Amino acid sequence: MLSPGPMLAETAAVFLHRRVSRRGNEFMQLAGATIRNVSQGVIGVSVLQALLAGIGLMAVGVPGASLIAFGVLVLGIIQIGPSVILIPVIIWSWMTKETSTALIFTAYMVPVNLIDNVLRPIIFSRGLKSPMLVIIVGVIGGTLSNGIIGLFVGPIVLAVAWGLLVAFIGERESVATNLNPDPHSGSERY
Repeated sequence: MLSPGPMLAETAAVFLHRRVSRRGNEFMQLAGATIRNVSQGVIGVSVLQALLAGIGLMAVGVPGASLIAFGVLVLGIIQIGPSVILIPVIIWSWMTKETSTALIFTAYMVPVNLIDNVLRPIIFSRGLKSPMLVIIVGVIGGTLSNGIIGLFVGPIVLAVAWGLLVAFIGERESVATNLNPDPHSGSERY
């Protein structure tokens, strides 16, 4: 989607190679995987949620079901959530439909309304070495501080920072182990 994307990725790889030589490529792959997972989580789950909401809305005969489903999609992508649209529709169903229809519709729409709370964290952290909590905090913090751009930048920054911290701690422990070998390491036999 971004025409100078390959050139920017190559520049970032060269920069990372110079700064963190051995692990630069690993951090570059971590950033790419984080971007991929966040975009799949946000867009994919929003599409699924809109599709399921649209099916439920059409089954009950809600007027303007396609527009409401599109609103669910847009609100899911911009991280507001579908509750703004779906709760009034559920209330409307209780006021205009039979009790049994409204009950079934409510029982169907409440899980559809909440599905993003379960699926997004799973998709965000799938295949990454960073803990799910780091990615979720990055998504929430990035979105609160920088809006839709922060949605993608926040988890990348935290995932790479987490990777750097883990690498730093791992190198410090290996240096400490090499400087102070364990006297009980098995070099002497009794």
